[in-house]
Amino acid sequence: MTSKRVDRVNELLRHEIANGLYSLQTNPPLDLARVTVSAVDCTSDLRKAKVMISVLEDDEMNTQSENVVRVLNRNRNDFQKLIATNIVLKYTPHLQFISDHGQEHADRIYQILDNLPPMADETPAKEEKQDGAAER
Repeated sequence: MTSKRVDRVNELLRHEIANGLYSLQTNPPLDLARVTVSAVDCTSDLRKAKVMISVLEDDEMNTQSENVVRVLNRNRNDFQKLIATNIVLKYTPHLQFISDHGQEHADRIYQILDNLPPMADETPAKEEKQDGAAER
């Protein structure tokens, strides 16, 4: 179970990293408007943090989740410097960017649910009760 302090730091880091995405100049250029920082998970000693990245993939713009995560991990030091200057912590956490596929799994579940056959109607039982009431 995480403490309230760790939860607050996680949210603060998520917000700071999300804002820092737009100041990041990458080589090759990425469409960072398609990137979302979905969550940050710090260890209890706040020395390491896993940053979950959700990417709206696009083949044309070279916005594949593996490429984005690779570029962000390569530029991890820039994010750590940004955090060190904007957030007062005893230790600046070592960031590790990880692809978050939670939204893709949720979309897949919704597709499966949409394709299920409709449930059997219970209207005949209701009609029988109404017909019986009408006879009386």
